[in-house]
Amino acid sequence: MAIKAKSLFLLPIVIVMLLASSCTSVNTGSSSSKELVAPYLLALDELISTDTALNANMEYISLVLNGGVPLTKPDKQAIEKYLQDKYNLIIYNYTYEQLKEQKLYEQDTTMLKGILLTIEKQNQSDDQNKMTIEVSKYRANEGAIAIEIILAYQQGKWEIVGYGQMRQS
Repeated sequence: MAIKAKSLFLLPIVIVMLLASSCTSVNTGSSSSKELVAPYLLALDELISTDTALNANMEYISLVLNGGVPLTKPDKQAIEKYLQDKYNLIIYNYTYEQLKEQKLYEQDTTMLKGILLTIEKQNQSDDQNKMTIEVSKYRANEGAIAIEIILAYQQGKWEIVGYGQMRQS
């Protein structure tokens, strides 16, 4: 009888501890998700602000992730919402070929009516607080840019600390 009473006394404590630990892991998960999305937002903002002539009169942004980019569907949706809210444009996930099929280009030229942003790849350094993200922006054959952006997590936030290779056409 005494063992049963002790078990009943410990049961609520164990339940409370389990609930508390599951709440903690949920909060940590959402925080780390925001930390994962933040460097991509910085890289895309930097890319969009580079060679602003490519942005003239754009009607949309199409965002494509190459394979191997470690973003979940909710991460990608957060990036799309950010771009839509900041630039007040329609966001597609069309490749160049799909944009052409949808006739989202100037009919008399091969220039897109918007910009195609591609997250080409992400390289995590041995230091978890540093990464390189390669992004590209395409508008036309003579209007494209690709940048390797080096980021570091410093003082509680991601910052651009340098640039690698840049290609323009």
